[in-house]
Amino acid sequence: MAGKQLILDRYRPMSEAGAGGFATVQVAWDTQMRRKVAIKCIELPKVLPGSSNRVAPADRSKAARHARVEGGAAPLAPTQVVRLEDIPPWEDVPEDLGAAESSHAAPADRIACGKRAVSDSDASGAPRANRGFADYQDPHNLEGFENLEGLEGLEGPEDSKEPSSLEEFASDIPGLAEARAIAQFSDANIVTVYNFEVKDSMAYLIMEYVEGTTLERFLREHDGDLTLDVVAHVFSSIAHALEVAHSHNVLHLDIKPANVLINRQGEVKVTDFGLATLADANGTGRAGGGTIGYMPPEQMRSEALDVRCDEWALASLTYEMLVGDNPFFARDLPRAEAAIENAELVLPSLCWDDVEEGIDDVMFYALDPDPAERYATVRDFDEELMPYLGDVKAGKKELSRLVSGVNEEREDEAGEGEFVPRAPRAPLIERLTPRVMAVAARVLSVAAAALVGTVAFANFPAFGPGVFSNPVFWGLLAVVCVLAAIKPHVGALASFAALGVSLAANGAYAPGILLFLGTVAWWWFAARGSDAPAVAAFLAPLSGAVGFAPLSPVVAGSLIVSVARAAGTAAFAGLCAIALGSLGTSGMIDWNASMYWDYASMSGAVSAGSNAVVDPDAVASAVLSSTGIGTQTQARLGGMLLKPGTWCVFASWVVAAVAMSALSRWGMSRKVDVAAASVGAVILVLGVCGAAWLTNPESWTPPSTMALVGSIAPGLVGIVLAAVGIPDKIRQ
Repeated sequence: MAGKQLILDRYRPMSEAGAGGFATVQVAWDTQMRRKVAIKCIELPKVLPGSSNRVAPADRSKAARHARVEGGAAPLAPTQVVRLEDIPPWEDVPEDLGAAESSHAAPADRIACGKRAVSDSDASGAPRANRGFADYQDPHNLEGFENLEGLEGLEGPEDSKEPSSLEEFASDIPGLAEARAIAQFSDANIVTVYNFEVKDSMAYLIMEYVEGTTLERFLREHDGDLTLDVVAHVFSSIAHALEVAHSHNVLHLDIKPANVLINRQGEVKVTDFGLATLADANGTGRAGGGTIGYMPPEQMRSEALDVRCDEWALASLTYEMLVGDNPFFARDLPRAEAAIENAELVLPSLCWDDVEEGIDDVMFYALDPDPAERYATVRDFDEELMPYLGDVKAGKKELSRLVSGVNEEREDEAGEGEFVPRAPRAPLIERLTPRVMAVAARVLSVAAAALVGTVAFANFPAFGPGVFSNPVFWGLLAVVCVLAAIKPHVGALASFAALGVSLAANGAYAPGILLFLGTVAWWWFAARGSDAPAVAAFLAPLSGAVGFAPLSPVVAGSLIVSVARAAGTAAFAGLCAIALGSLGTSGMIDWNASMYWDYASMSGAVSAGSNAVVDPDAVASAVLSSTGIGTQTQARLGGMLLKPGTWCVFASWVVAAVAMSALSRWGMSRKVDVAAASVGAVILVLGVCGAAWLTNPESWTPPSTMALVGSIAPGLVGIVLAAVGIPDKIRQ
């Protein structure tokens, strides 16, 4: 993985977030999806079926006994496999077993709990038990890698069956169990696992990359900045994540500050489902480990567990945030259980001036050692506690401010006082995340909706000359803009339909009804529930206002995967361009918004047409015979529809969008996107050239400069966007 070598022929390593034991966590760039990911790289035992290096089944129990020694632990070779049931009770292990049988005793401050020898405490002093591969979590929480002892879930000592392949051997490792658990659901408060793959002697868990910090580090560095608003946001986010997991019969079983991530937007995400288990028909499961300080007594005793186990862990974490201390930390499991049973808890209400005493009862119910005395579900706990906490939205903003203000350098926990630079920033285009692009799409949609809405509402006959002093006008415009900001496709439906009604209200029945019906049909069949068609359609009036309307089919072909929806959106954009052209320019490429936005007050004069697609002289006599706005608009529309050049340009828009969408779908790579955009650009230019030829087949003259530039420029924009990879980020 050194240098520029790709992981799994797809992921380009950017930096190593941590390493230890048999695993590393890499921050990498996904060359296909164009995003950062965190990759947990787990080194598998390099033993193929039939290898003599593998620990024989009959020797596994003995190997396991070497792993658990009071006051010392004998590390196992990577090829040795131990099981929890192979390990004798603590009191059955001779004190001198490690010294007598092993020359590789671990330091005295380490204990062996279950499958592996672990440090007796993490960075916060919380001992861990039976952690196994669960410690391989996210790039921000890499403690405890150094003494991983073996893999869980293989055949017991009584069964000597060997796996038939390395993939079969890897199929039972906890990394895969983690991926399977999270794959059942997707939620904004849960770190997403994208994939799990095995290649050669490595297993790779591909996860969402969260740029920020852990709750553990946040509490350590910002304890004095903690507010009830922040506590409310963190608590509600974790509670929601657990509710989602529980609704899919998944118990997390290792909720603690180190397993909670906070990104720079203040979003809270739960990670590390490495100990997660599926609940049975009765809603119970069994744990393979946990972290002392965040484990209820029933988890320590390996009893059947249900959702109240995660509830207790969440309560312990929340109590720590409220009081500033976790009273349940202990050196080992017996002491930890005693701490829970006999803890002298500080009343949370005494630690905050503006918290009611009722919060104490809520917390103590959730922290009760007896599961039967706790709340039945995490949701019940959430509903009871939230009234005593602060404002969630304010907490998110405050959390974002604090996390974003973290120094650009972080302390290297491997050595005190040593600092390592943060991972280098990705290029600008790589930082254009889907979220950023979604915001940009909404800004564009609001701008276009404001333009179309202004043209529509300002020309309503009922408003009269003083339209801009009429509060109803501003109210309608605000509604359209808000709809476009929330749901661009709904904003497009409202604004284009309003323009159709406005045209019809002014007597331009043909273009008005045509636009209204076309809007409804396009929205229902192509744009309903998707933002990409709305953005593409909005570009018809927005870019057409300055002479670049063909940008609409270019974007439609670039962003819409479905060829049919791309064709429908390009056709609708052409319809909008024709309707707007009938206001004055009699052309599709430019409708000259600065001159014709207030079309209801225009005189009967006819524009000369900006793109030479229509000969205005053909409709001049019809227009000059009447001074009605509706008659003028309909006369221009009729003149445009009677000209073959109009249909040539219209067809080029649809064909360009279809070709770009089909080619991009076929290749799904940046090179193919560039080729598709180039094909689309050529088709658009051929369209205006064909229109110019159809205007006068006997003596062809080149298109006007406005028409030619108006078609070439959007094509070039499409090529540039494809070259930098924008379509890959937001294609729908």
